[in-house]
Order: sequence, then C-alpha cells, then structure tokens
Amino acid sequence: MLDPDLKKLLAILDWETNQKFKSIRSGGFFHLTKGRGLEFKEVRPYYFGDDTRYIDWNVTSRTGEVHVKEYYEEQDLPIMILIDVSKSMDGKKKKAAIQLACFLSLFHVRIGNRVRIILFSDHVYHSGKELKRKEEVNLEFKSILKKSNEQSSKKTNYDHAIEKAYRISSKYSIVYWLSDFTYFQGFESKKALSRTWDEYAIWIEEQSFEIQLPFWFRIFSLSDSETGDSLSFHSNLKQDQMNFKKTFGNKGITVRPEEKLSKQILGLFKGIRV
Repeated sequence: MLDPDLKKLLAILDWETNQKFKSIRSGGFFHLTKGRGLEFKEVRPYYFGDDTRYIDWNVTSRTGEVHVKEYYEEQDLPIMILIDVSKSMDGKKKKAAIQLACFLSLFHVRIGNRVRIILFSDHVYHSGKELKRKEEVNLEFKSILKKSNEQSSKKTNYDHAIEKAYRISSKYSIVYWLSDFTYFQGFESKKALSRTWDEYAIWIEEQSFEIQLPFWFRIFSLSDSETGDSLSFHSNLKQDQMNFKKTFGNKGITVRPEEKLSKQILGLFKGIRV
C-alpha cells in the first residue's frame, strides 16, 4: 500500500522506545503509562522496566525469549484523518493524500492510538470502523481506494466534514486534514464544534498550479474543477493560503505530490521533541 520511501520512514522511526504521540499541547511525545488496559493488543519481546506480571509464559517457553502481553490503554488517543476526495484532488494529489493518510494511520496504531478515516467532498463517508491494528489499517485502505473514486464530487464541503467528525468524536482528538484547500473559508462558523480538538493540516498542491501561465496558453479557456466556471489567471490561491495560515498556523504544512513525501511529512512534527 505505502510507497517505498514512506515504508522506509516507518521502519526508521524508533518504535521500540514505546512512546505515544500526545500533540504539542501536551508536550510532544510521552511514554506509555504502565499497567493493564481494557483490550489485549499484542505479545511483544520484554523490554527492561516492563511489569513482570504481564509475562506471557506460553510464548516465552516456546521461543526461549521473554515476551510480555501488551494491552490498549483507556487513555489511548482518538485520531481522525479527513481526506478531501473532491474533483480538484483527482490524480497525483489524491494519491498523495491517501498515501499520507495511510502513513499517519500506521504511525498512530503502532504507538497505541485509535484511528478513524473520513472521506469528504460535498458528501461525507465513514465506514464506522475504529482502527487499532496494522492489519485493520491495511484492510480499510483497500476499501478507501475504491470509495475515494465513488465519493468524488465537484464541490468540497468542509462544514459537512467537520459536523460528521464531531458526531464521531466530540471529545479531545487529534485531527488531520488532507486537502488542496481550494476555496477554503476556515472553520469560524464551526469553531465551537472543534474547540477540544488538536488540528493539523496537510495542503497538497501540485507545483505547476503556482507557475504563471504564459500568454499564449492563457488564450485557451480553462475550467475550474471545483466550480465549473472559467478559471482566470488571478485565482483564489492567495485567499486560500491566508485562510489556511489563519486556521492552522504552524500546524499546517504544504507538500508537493511530485516530490518525496517522506521528507515533506517530517515538517508536520517540527517542534515536537522525541
């Protein structure tokens, strides 16, 4: 599912430190709390400092190495990843969005968080599944690849997406928005809904969009994929960028689908200490 460069990045990350992403608000990365949670997660090799009460003696005797049982904890963070699948995201941008969403999902389930995926255009889709394991993420994204084409529509409705997300998780959550933020107005009208969330954004934009078109090319009629209207040289890009910056501040980054995603996604974690 993941491109090789993102797979490599996941492999490089130091999972064995057993840390959990808590967001900038909570001070970056924190160690998992010791103790038994409500639901069994996996059996893993024993690390120094693990509670010996949770040693799995069956696996230990079979492998000859000490293994312990690990459980999901009650305070595991809910993660919501919202993917814009509107017409303006077709092609490289949609592929990049799905790749990054899969990467973030695998990242979070590995450190013990619970992930939900929402697709939106002027329609909103959520499978109802809460992802807690790598296998669940892989299965969900096989379905998402198909659904992303079915949900594609000319318009993008951020308000409908935020309302759906709020119905799923009205309490504290980490929320990622993946979009090209075309005609983005911000969330001022829905600010009360998301006041308990920690929101991050990935603006996915092809570099060619910002290049000034030569005069000979501008004589042709271009169609705006969001509105269906004629697209003039003076687009809504500057206003979109202003609203993006106002809404997300330093929690928003821009990525180019033409470049390596693994290097660009690291910008999302600037200022977070490991």
